[in-house]
Amino acid sequence: MQRAIKFTRAIKRGDKVAIVTPSGPLERALLVDAKAFLEERGLLVEMRSDADSRFRYLAGSDDRRVEELTRVLRDPEIKAIFLARGGYGAQRIIPRLPLGEDIEPKVVVGFSDNTALLGAFREIAGWATLHGPHIRRGTQEEVADSEELLSCLGLFGEAMRPIFEGLTAIKGGKVVEAPVCGGCLSLLSSSIGTPYGFKMEGHILFIEEVGEYPYRIDRMLWHLINSSALDGVRAVVFGELKAFLPEGIGVNDIAPVIEEFAEAVDLPVLTGLPCGHVTPNRTLPFGPIARLDPSNGSLEFLEPAVL
Repeated sequence: MQRAIKFTRAIKRGDKVAIVTPSGPLERALLVDAKAFLEERGLLVEMRSDADSRFRYLAGSDDRRVEELTRVLRDPEIKAIFLARGGYGAQRIIPRLPLGEDIEPKVVVGFSDNTALLGAFREIAGWATLHGPHIRRGTQEEVADSEELLSCLGLFGEAMRPIFEGLTAIKGGKVVEAPVCGGCLSLLSSSIGTPYGFKMEGHILFIEEVGEYPYRIDRMLWHLINSSALDGVRAVVFGELKAFLPEGIGVNDIAPVIEEFAEAVDLPVLTGLPCGHVTPNRTLPFGPIARLDPSNGSLEFLEPAVL
C-alpha cells in the first residue's frame, strides 16, 4: 500500500503545545492537572480560560469548540495538540475545521469520542496521529500512561516504539506488517460514509468500546461488514473485552459476538490490546508500520510515531 501520510517531528523541551476540549466537558481541576503535568516535563502549555465550559453534554457551544481548535491548528508555534476528554461532540464540529488548509502537521493525541477527530486528521489533512490517553498526573497508572505517550513522542530521547504482547488469537493467520487505524467502535461505525471515516484498506484495524450491550456491539460490527468498510483490512485487533460492556455483564456474554465476527471475516482476529477505556491505556500510533504476529499474540511497531 502506498502511504501519503505526513509525520510530525518529535517534540522537545521548550516546545509549545495545547490542551483543548473539543468534545465533552471536563472539570477545571483535571485540566489544570494536565497542564501542570506537561509543564513539569518542560513543555510550554497553552489552554484557554474557558476550556472547562459546559453546554448540555458538550464542552461549550460548537462555536467555542471550533474557535479553540481552529486557532491552535493555525498557530505555527504549537507542535502538539492534546485532546483533553472524550464524551461526545467532535462529530458536530469536524466540517467547520480548517483541515483542508496547508498547515504544518502537528502531533494530535486522543481516544474515545476523539476517534472521529483522529479519522479526520488522517483522512482530510493526511496526518499521522496517536490513539492515546488523556494527560493526567493523578493515579500511578495515569502517570505511567502519560509518560509512555510522551516517550512515543520523543520528549525524553529516541522515540519509543510500542510493543504489545499477550494478545489472544480468536482466528489466526500469517504475520501482517501494516499501519494501524481505528478506535472506539461506535465512532468508527457512525463515521462510515463521512469524509472523516477511516479508510481501513491496507491497515490493521483496532476496535475498542465501553459500556455497550452485546446486541449493540453485534449490530455495529455487522455494519462494518455490510458497509464494506472492512474491504482490504489486513487484520482486526480488539481491545480488552471486559471494557466493552456495562457493569454486571460478563465477558462470556460478548465472546460469542466476537467469535461470530471472526467467522464472518477472512482475517486474523485477536483480542486483548490494552488501549482505550482500560487501565493501563497504552499509546497506539496511527501511521507507522507495525508487525502483528497472531501465532505469538504480539504487535510491535517497526517505525517511530514521529520523525
